[in-house]
Amino acid sequence: MTKLVKLSMIGLSVMAFVGCNDTYSNTTEESKNTLKSLDRQVNYLTDTNGIALYTFDKDVLNKSNCDTECQKIWPLFEGANTTSEDLKTLDGSDHLAFRQHPLYFFHNDKAPGDVNGDNVKNVWHLVYAPENSNDTQTKFSEQKMVQSYLTDKDGRALYTFDKDEANVSNCYGDCEEIWPVYYGGDIATVPNGMQKSELATIKRDANRSKTGLLNQTTYQGKPLYYFASDNKVSGATKGDWVKGVWHLVELSAKKASETTVTTSPYTSEAAEKGKAIFTNPSKCASCHGVDGQTKPLGVDNVIARYGDAALIDKKLKDMRDNGNPNNQHSAMVNVAKGLSDEQIINLSAFVATLKK
Repeated sequence: MTKLVKLSMIGLSVMAFVGCNDTYSNTTEESKNTLKSLDRQVNYLTDTNGIALYTFDKDVLNKSNCDTECQKIWPLFEGANTTSEDLKTLDGSDHLAFRQHPLYFFHNDKAPGDVNGDNVKNVWHLVYAPENSNDTQTKFSEQKMVQSYLTDKDGRALYTFDKDEANVSNCYGDCEEIWPVYYGGDIATVPNGMQKSELATIKRDANRSKTGLLNQTTYQGKPLYYFASDNKVSGATKGDWVKGVWHLVELSAKKASETTVTTSPYTSEAAEKGKAIFTNPSKCASCHGVDGQTKPLGVDNVIARYGDAALIDKKLKDMRDNGNPNNQHSAMVNVAKGLSDEQIINLSAFVATLKK
């Protein structure tokens, strides 16, 4: 069992705040080799009449591979170039592409709200365009979909890169710093919608790697990455559709009216509020420093092992509601007792971002 410094504010088995002079043995058994999923509510791209638009996995960037017979089922979405950088015609045609991905209708969609083409043969997909996407020839759907996407064990979104090849990463140099590689080792648990047999490990090119990370997990032959601008926050998905070549790994999607949404409360906005609590001199920063770097909450011996905001939340509430069952540092227990449920959510979201 790995020896760590005792985590005073959230108990003996989680990492957030520790008594300044105590030690403890980690008793958390949750394996790091776990993949999870989160849900998000999103609108999809439509034409101006509200009819859904789709992309085709067998296309390549800026080129359609849907032939004449295919187009009888998947009619082309046609238009003209405008000032929009998101929507452009393919060379020599009126066929429009969203961020380099050709767009289509589905012949069985007859009215706004129809999404009968989504995930047909697992190669046709709705377009969950970023909210800042804008063109006069498209709009966002009025109804929302609930999309389930792949995350690591801490709820951090994982992405694929269109310019990779099967089981080969083409993200090196500066790309590695913006899109850190994900390696989960021997994955023991996966979420609904995927199989462990679909995962593998590839070796990265040591001569090209800037970070020195040479192992990378793949899903269905596609290397997996984080996005640095997600800031290690559970539920952040800022990397989806960046430059048209980075995408979340969708596991399923349903109309919001057909499912119960499970979303993470530990958002980037919550983390910002939690940072204000943590850095308050009368709260955590007086002992642990504004970034949790002051010993004994050093990232090398504590934060590097954790990052699960929900687990931090649970332990904080246990301290607040049940006093000092595990002999946590009394000052930290007093801080916990002064926190509301919302403040604990925010604080947990921030502390989780301190993980390496």
